[in-house]
Amino acid sequence: MPSPVRKRSADGSDKSDVWWLRKKVPARYRAIVGRGEVWRSLGTTDLKAANVACVKLSAELERDWAARLHAAQDAGRVSSPRALTSRELSGLQRLVHEQTRDAQLANPPPRHAWGLDTGDRTDDEHLEELEYDEAKMASFLARNGFEVSEADQRRFLPLFLQARREAYRDLHRATRLDYSDSPLLAKYAPTPLPSVDFLEAFEFYCTSAGIKGGATGPTARRWRSKIIEFCEFVNHADLARMTADDGYRWVDHLVDAKGIARKSVRDVWLASLKAVASFIVERRKLASNPFLGIRVRRADTGTKESNQKGFTDSQAVLILTATLANPSHLTIAETRAARRWVPWICAYTSARVNEITSLLPSDVRQDPETAIWCFYLRPEMTKGDYMRVIPVHSHLIEQGLLNYVGEREGLSLPLFYDPRRAEGDTVAHPQWQKIAQRLAEWVVNSLGVTGVKPNHGWRHRFKSVARHANMHPEVENFITGHGGSDDPGVIQRVSMRYGDAWVKTLKKTIELYPRYEIEGLKRRPEPHRRPRRTRQIGAPGTRQASTATGHASHRDPE
Repeated sequence: MPSPVRKRSADGSDKSDVWWLRKKVPARYRAIVGRGEVWRSLGTTDLKAANVACVKLSAELERDWAARLHAAQDAGRVSSPRALTSRELSGLQRLVHEQTRDAQLANPPPRHAWGLDTGDRTDDEHLEELEYDEAKMASFLARNGFEVSEADQRRFLPLFLQARREAYRDLHRATRLDYSDSPLLAKYAPTPLPSVDFLEAFEFYCTSAGIKGGATGPTARRWRSKIIEFCEFVNHADLARMTADDGYRWVDHLVDAKGIARKSVRDVWLASLKAVASFIVERRKLASNPFLGIRVRRADTGTKESNQKGFTDSQAVLILTATLANPSHLTIAETRAARRWVPWICAYTSARVNEITSLLPSDVRQDPETAIWCFYLRPEMTKGDYMRVIPVHSHLIEQGLLNYVGEREGLSLPLFYDPRRAEGDTVAHPQWQKIAQRLAEWVVNSLGVTGVKPNHGWRHRFKSVARHANMHPEVENFITGHGGSDDPGVIQRVSMRYGDAWVKTLKKTIELYPRYEIEGLKRRPEPHRRPRRTRQIGAPGTRQASTATGHASHRDPE
C-alpha cells in the first residue's frame, strides 16, 4: 500500500508541505492510463489525515482504472465486426505482400527456408496446416488493427496465402539480385485503413494530448460518456468507418429526439468527437476527421429578456448579507465557514468557486518581497494550469479572514473541508467540489437567486465592477486569469505575454475594487454555541464551532 510522500526539488528539499500519493500503475492498466506512475495531491499537510486520504485515493484510482479498462473492453463488444468489400480484401492482399516481402528483402533467406509457402497448396492439405494458416492470418489482422467478420475471414484466407506466396517469389528473385516488384502487386487495390477503436482513441487522447486533469479530470469525465453514447448510436466503435453523415444524424437525434440545447450539442457532444478525431489524425492513425466540417447552427429563439451573466447589485448584497447570519447548530463547521467566507473571497478576487473551496492554509501567505498577504491558487486547481497570485483585499482582512486561516492552520486542515469527514467522495468528485455544489444550491434554493450561474456569477460581476472602477485591463486580467485582454487587437493580446505581474501592482489594483457595505458587518456577530451532544463527530469539529465568524487571533492582519 503506498504511503504519502512530498515532492522534492532538485536540491532535495521539499517543494511544499502538502502530501502526495505516488502510485505505480499495474501493467494491465498501463495501456489505458498511458503511463507507469501517477502523482495525486492529497490536499493536506497533516500526515495523519494524509495517511487516511492516501489509502482511500489509492483504492479509488484502482477502481477507476478497472472501470476504464472494462469500458474499453465493452466498446469492443459494441462494435460489429467489419464487413469488407472485395476492393478492401484486395487492399489487404497488398499489405500482406508488402509486409512479408519487406521484412526480409534486405537479406533474403535461401529458398529452402521458406518451406511449403513457396509452392501451391492442394485440396489435400493437412488440418494442422490449415489451422496454422488461419492463425497466421488472424495474427496479421490483429497486428494491423482489422476486426473482420468470420465470413470475410473465410473469403480472405486464400487471398492471404496467395499474397504470401507472391511475396516469397519476390524474395527468391532478390537472391539473384532481381529486386523488381511482382506483376500482381500493381493489380492490388490500395491498402484500406485499419480500425481505430474510438474509446481507446479517447483514452489515448486524455493521456497524451495534455488536457487538464488527464483521464480523470473534469473534461475527460464529461466527454467519455458522450463518446460511448455516439458509438452505441452508430452501432460500432470504429472511428475509421465513421462519416460526417453519422455526425449529422447524431446532432439531429440530440436536438430533435432528446431535446438537448444546440449550444450544448456544439460545445460538448460534438466538440468531444472533433477533438479526439483531430488528435488521432495528428498522430497519423486516421486519414481525416469526419466531424471537422459539421456545424450546429444556432436556432432563432427571438428576443431574449436578459443577457445577464453576473450578480446584480441587489443579488450581491442579498448573498453577502446572508453570509453573516447565524447558521443552524446542525451545520458543520466547514459548511458554516464556506458560506461565511467563500462568497466574499470570490467577490473580491474573481476566483472560481472550486479554486477557493480547495484552498489550504498554506495557500494564503505573505509575498516574500512585499509582505503583502495573497491567495496562491495552485496550478492543479486553476483552469490555466499555472499558479495565480491574488492579493487579499483589505476588507477581507478587516473582517478577520486571516484569523480564520490561522485557526485552520493550527488544526492542519484545509480551509473549507475536513478530509476526515469524507464520505462517498471520489477522484472524480472530491470534497472541495461538493462544497462548491452545496454553496450553489444554497444560493439558488435557500436565497432564491436565479437567472445567473451561482458559481460563476461573482466572476462575471468582478469584470463588470472592474470596468466601472477603471481598473487597468492588463492588471485585471492577471487577477482574473484570463490569457488575453478584452480588446481583440493583436498588439494588446501580444503585450500580455511580456512583463511580470508584480504583487504590489496587483494589490494597488485590487484596492480599487469598491467595498461592499453590508449592514450586518456593523454589528458584532453573536458567538456560535453548539448544545452539548452525546456523540460528537470529532473533537476538532467542536473547536471549530466559532471559526466561521473569524474572531480568533492566530494571525495579525497587515
